[in-house]
Amino acid sequence: MKRNTKQGKVILSSIKSADRPLTPFEIHQLAVKKMPRLGIATTYRHLRILSESHQVVGVDYPGQPPRYEWADGLDKVHFSCRACNKLYALEDTTEDSPPAKAPKGFKVQGFEVMLYGTCPECE
Repeated sequence: MKRNTKQGKVILSSIKSADRPLTPFEIHQLAVKKMPRLGIATTYRHLRILSESHQVVGVDYPGQPPRYEWADGLDKVHFSCRACNKLYALEDTTEDSPPAKAPKGFKVQGFEVMLYGTCPECE
């Protein structure tokens, strides 16, 4: 059941205004600025609801904490800063072509691209 609560609106607004995918803790830190009494459990509950209603999507990469970004319908490539561990969403320029060919007999159903390095803040 989709509920329109003040907490949910603040959490979604925090995700939409971010320029990168955020961890639940980062989302909570932004949302508490607008709603100081917001609990971390409420943040997690609303992230689950927002994910189930396809308003946000999870961004999971090995060795990285789970993050969430607004489900704007655009494909994204991600950049991971090895110094501060922040994850950034970049414009997808792959034109829906995987960067490598699958071996014979394998069926590709999707792909992800991750770039690594340092962000301007850490450079």
